[in-house]
Amino acid sequence: MKKFFSAVILAAAIGLTICSCSEKEITYEPKSSVETTSQPFTEREVKSAEGNYVFDKAGLLSEEDAKACNDYAGWLFSEKLINTAVITVNDLGDKTPYDYAADAFADIYEAKGSALIVLINNDTNEDTIYKTGTCFTNIDETSQENAVYWSTKEIMNGDYRKGIMRLLQLGELCPDHIADNVQLFEYDQVRTLNKALASCKDDVTLLASKNDSSSPNEDIIKTYYKRKYIDKDGIMLMIDTKKKSVIAYSDKKTPKELDAALKSANELASKEDYFGAVNKIVEALDGKSASKKSD
Repeated sequence: MKKFFSAVILAAAIGLTICSCSEKEITYEPKSSVETTSQPFTEREVKSAEGNYVFDKAGLLSEEDAKACNDYAGWLFSEKLINTAVITVNDLGDKTPYDYAADAFADIYEAKGSALIVLINNDTNEDTIYKTGTCFTNIDETSQENAVYWSTKEIMNGDYRKGIMRLLQLGELCPDHIADNVQLFEYDQVRTLNKALASCKDDVTLLASKNDSSSPNEDIIKTYYKRKYIDKDGIMLMIDTKKKSVIAYSDKKTPKELDAALKSANELASKEDYFGAVNKIVEALDGKSASKKSD
């Protein structure tokens, strides 16, 4: 990984290239503390994942390490509603690292939802973090710079498990109660809305989407509900910016106040006041409404 490691060492002078959902490379200047700030690392204890999120084509991970990374990626998939994948390769073919990661996102997830794709590239030694949706909004540059720097050190020392897990843990910067797949809300709005949703008497999660598929919103919201609420109860909300609408779903009986709130919320959504629409539902669920100005 010499080439990539050199890029990090020289970042203060030339900038660090990171791939994003904007379909172009973006460059920023890392803070000088990126090389000196200690970055403690702790592995999370999570349940075994049912799906496959690690594609170790380069054979870099032991069976135990691959399982640890897969279980954690699966936790992000359900808990944070992030479409997560780890890919290791020895040969990119004729693709750039960005294009390879983007194509992998399309192959695995049909390029839908919020993505966190980690590509460990032993071909050109330029590793890539590919982000879309809520990951792009909530994973800030400084946190990413530090994670990339320390992960590269670990990978160069042969600790692929720790290096990969460190990059995956960037997903924990995403909110617990909002999956903003279309970057509908700005960072400060996400913070305040997430706090408002967390204050509700029920466990509530908001999905922001633009449904261009043939699947009705009622099916999509059920899929996300079952993904998030595997072993607990909650309420899933869905904003569809295409229809300018808001719907709700739960396996349990929802409060009667929610029906009236949804009517008001849809009136606001029809005017593209999605922030106000969410607040209407928060108030109906005995939560503390969010101010448009961040706390």
